[in-house]
Amino acid sequence: MVATAERPARRERPLVFIAAVAAAAVLAAGSLATVDALSNLHTMNGQLTAMGQKLNALDDMSRKLDRLTPMQRRLDTADRRLAGMQLTLDGTNAKLDATNTHLETALVRLGATQSKLGDMDRQLRTVSGAMRSLDGDLHSMRGDIHVMAHKIGGSFLFRGVK
Repeated sequence: MVATAERPARRERPLVFIAAVAAAAVLAAGSLATVDALSNLHTMNGQLTAMGQKLNALDDMSRKLDRLTPMQRRLDTADRRLAGMQLTLDGTNAKLDATNTHLETALVRLGATQSKLGDMDRQLRTVSGAMRSLDGDLHSMRGDIHVMAHKIGGSFLFRGVK
């Protein structure tokens, strides 16, 4: 019996050994899969944390942009008003340019008028000098005229003529 008992034990040893190696291989593969899964979960957790931070930053930026929207509307309104003012200023500048052209023409005419007035002033001074000279001459002749008028008044030829 001893001989028959050893035989099955010998047959079981390689199966036990193969089972132990297979179990070790399965355990090692399971361990590696678990470590790999944990490593991947840790990496994914880090990525999710980074993604959460980026989303928080985007939420902050979205809130800031929401606050900028009314400011943008006000800037657009101010821009439209400034564009209207620009059109008004362009019209005013065109009118001022036309006025400047008229003023330049008027200045040219004024210069010509001043030149003519200067000529007339010189002529009046000449005439005024001549008038003073004549006045002086008449003044000097006044005595002679008075004497002649007195003589004529006393003359017999002019007594009946009055």
